[in-house]
Amino acid sequence: MHLLDETTAEAYLRQQGWVTADERVVVWRLTGGVSNEVLYVSRPDRKDRDFVVKQARPQLRTPQPWFSSVERIWREVEVLRICQRLLLAETQPEATVAHQLIAATPRVLHEDRDNYAFAMSAAPADHRVWKADLLGGRVEPVIAEACGRLLGRLHAGTWHDADVAAQLDDRRLYDELRLDPYYRSVVRTHPGHAAALERLIDQTWHERHSLVHADFSPKNLLVYEGGLLLVDFETGHYGDPAFDLGFFLSHLMLKAAYHAPAHAAYLDLSRLFWKSYLAEMEGAISGDERRQLERRAIDNFAGCAWARLDGKSQVDYLTDAARRDVVRTLCQQLLNSPADDWEEVLEELDRRL
Repeated sequence: MHLLDETTAEAYLRQQGWVTADERVVVWRLTGGVSNEVLYVSRPDRKDRDFVVKQARPQLRTPQPWFSSVERIWREVEVLRICQRLLLAETQPEATVAHQLIAATPRVLHEDRDNYAFAMSAAPADHRVWKADLLGGRVEPVIAEACGRLLGRLHAGTWHDADVAAQLDDRRLYDELRLDPYYRSVVRTHPGHAAALERLIDQTWHERHSLVHADFSPKNLLVYEGGLLLVDFETGHYGDPAFDLGFFLSHLMLKAAYHAPAHAAYLDLSRLFWKSYLAEMEGAISGDERRQLERRAIDNFAGCAWARLDGKSQVDYLTDAARRDVVRTLCQQLLNSPADDWEEVLEELDRRL
């Protein structure tokens, strides 16, 4: 495999025909992820045609050794094409509401099967990563609303869809990149809680209802004027949407703990996200399905938040031991005494912070 980086990309792009022989290009590396080489390709003479090249790497950039098959890149392409179909109406100008952001996913432009690389449309070069905004104290409710609408549309649009279920049936990458480094990793470090965590793993594996992104987090949400772009789809599969919900909420609540005692705005973001998400799901699921989904989402929130403290992929910004312990003990409580209502979780977290 020909490995790409900032120094080799330009010649590669011309060789592949993804840019013309004489046009100007500027390439730089996008940071933040751990599993791929991601390069932004700027075309100064054709600004509206900038794009991103992504190439899978066998070894992930984590403190602990972590390897994954480079074939995962093709699952990402597959999921991107499904999302593009589901979100087609969202990208149309007439679908835009004045107070809303357009929530979108990239379009696949080119593929290189020999080198496990593909090109996709890009967010504007001046985009912001929502994670950085949240850590910096920049709280914008309109972004949380768009996140709920986006995730709800992906879940509702594939709810009990037999064709998508068959297409995305292989969940080995989900197990390899999520269940093992998150939930099983915590089992290995806290064997006294193995029973509760094993129940969560079993539940998450057997509940199968819709497309699951499995990396729906602020680091993968690029914000720009008028819109946001969701990226990083390699762990996509057909499974339990409750994982997406719990994963996303864990990121918001860890940032709430980071900003405590000024955490109320982050709790409110999660409320707005839920409201927007459920509005999209209305009509796709029954009331009983909604209640079960919320309960399972809370279970996954507890598992994911705890895993970000003691699993293989640990959060680097929440360094205060007392706040980490607040989150950890709440997660342990929720896994051993499950909750049914997200508002109860917020009230309990608020009380402890």
